[in-house]
Amino acid sequence: MPFVPGRSLILALVLPVLLAVTTLVQPELWRGLLFVDGLIVALALLDALLARRPKVSVTRSAPHTASLARPMRIELQIESHSARRLRVRVNDTIFPDGQAEELPIELTVAPRGRVAAHYRLTAMQRGSKELGDIYVRYPSPLGFWWRQLQLPASAKIRVYPDVQAVRHYELLARQNRDVFSSRATRLKGGDTEFERLRDYNPDDEFRRIDWKATARRRRFTVREFQLEKNQNVVFLLDCGRFMTAVWDDHTALDYSLNATLMLSHVAARRGDQVGLLAFDEEVKRFLKPRAGLSAANQIIQATYDLFPRMVESDYEGAFRTLRSRVTKRTLVVFIGHAIDDQTARRIQKLSRELLPRHLPLVVLLKDRDLELRARQAAPDSEAACIQAAAAEIVLWRQRVVSELQSAGVLVLDVFHDQLTGALVSRYLETKAQGLI
Repeated sequence: MPFVPGRSLILALVLPVLLAVTTLVQPELWRGLLFVDGLIVALALLDALLARRPKVSVTRSAPHTASLARPMRIELQIESHSARRLRVRVNDTIFPDGQAEELPIELTVAPRGRVAAHYRLTAMQRGSKELGDIYVRYPSPLGFWWRQLQLPASAKIRVYPDVQAVRHYELLARQNRDVFSSRATRLKGGDTEFERLRDYNPDDEFRRIDWKATARRRRFTVREFQLEKNQNVVFLLDCGRFMTAVWDDHTALDYSLNATLMLSHVAARRGDQVGLLAFDEEVKRFLKPRAGLSAANQIIQATYDLFPRMVESDYEGAFRTLRSRVTKRTLVVFIGHAIDDQTARRIQKLSRELLPRHLPLVVLLKDRDLELRARQAAPDSEAACIQAAAAEIVLWRQRVVSELQSAGVLVLDVFHDQLTGALVSRYLETKAQGLI
């Protein structure tokens, strides 16, 4: 509807209502009532006629890419073609999973002026998104109507996993700092390739001290060695029904992709080759291990529209594909969420079969609600039964982890919000220990 009744029209209609009530007592006033009605209709029609031509145009500027759950800035340029000052309300058509608390935007535009405005939009799901038409509303010259415009507009946005975290890491790396300040980041490689001399730190091993350099510089100096490069890291991502679990508004697969993206970037910076195999009931994506930051970018492009599905995952097919297509010794990072014994046994068996050619790292996502239920006090018998069931599941998971470790498989049992940091630290420890 191009015209919506305004406040002036509603107030003007109050007078005919009062006159209509008065004519019940004084019928001779009916001519005055008709005159007022006609006058209001004429003014309303005149006002609509004056406002028929659009007087406002809006252009939108939006980024082509965005990060999951990270606000993006949407710019709007509102231009007035009217000779009078306008109060303008602008609303945008955002995608269903978008959040924009600053809409609609209300502002005043000077005669034939231009005003810049913006709002922040947050995408809560990955994938290809589209912004639709822009809606504008401003008062007519006499204020009887709100002129409403639907301005055709379209902007496509690709929502990736948390690429902003990678950019933050890159900034810190350029400043010779690491985004993860754990002890693992300070571990260095074996005595295979000398890198540099540096000052001694309290956590350095005494065997690293270079006594000749220490005597020459008159302060403790240690030798630092490079971690071995050109090694393979392949991510094996489960996209089946178990990864549909939702924590803090995001699926288990979302957290897995964020961690995959960060570790692929870290590994690529350290000279390793990174690849990926994503699967549910079939293999959905396969990226052969490649070196360089372009390989990490390739993973971003290949997974931004990858979503978990309510299907049974074919673990045997995925591991079989991995063994047939990746022959060089590889750190295989499997990320999944096992909640039943049958699935856990399948993962155990298939991970052990990767040894000794490859080094499997099995990452199992823990459910914090389950852990809390297993540990909190039970006020009644029903809660006690729930606690006992939760505790049994927790003990079962601990047995699964212990059995995997006993077989020589690396295991990371972690909560979703700790996954990225823990995974990068484990990778650095594995490199430092020369296990790959």
